[in-house]
Amino acid sequence: MFKLFKKNNATIPVVKEIPAAAGTYNVGDTLALNAAGNVAQVAGTSVPEFVCAFKGTVASGVAIAVNPVYEDMEFLTTFSADGSSLKAGAKVTISTTFDSVTATTTNGVAEIVEKLGSGASGTEVIVKF
Repeated sequence: MFKLFKKNNATIPVVKEIPAAAGTYNVGDTLALNAAGNVAQVAGTSVPEFVCAFKGTVASGVAIAVNPVYEDMEFLTTFSADGSSLKAGAKVTISTTFDSVTATTTNGVAEIVEKLGSGASGTEVIVKF
């Protein structure tokens, strides 16, 4: 799960309702607009535009609650693989479960701000996009 950890500007994060692609969503999943204009889960090297604020299964076009991702936001999540050798500033990819980061740095999109522990799989990390 990607949880808002810190927003560096004094503005309040907003919640929007945007039509979604058909699927099952969880709070904290990474999302982006697809070619049809619906939000859908994204992983790997896709930069998220939103973080899901909805849990459930929807048909295509049904609006779900999302939080836009801004450059000044930092998110708390976990490593899905051993990132113990990674340092702050490294950019990693998003896991295929849409709720954590990998230790893969090739074409990474989530910049490590701080590791909260050793970086072993399952430990928490603060990232920004």
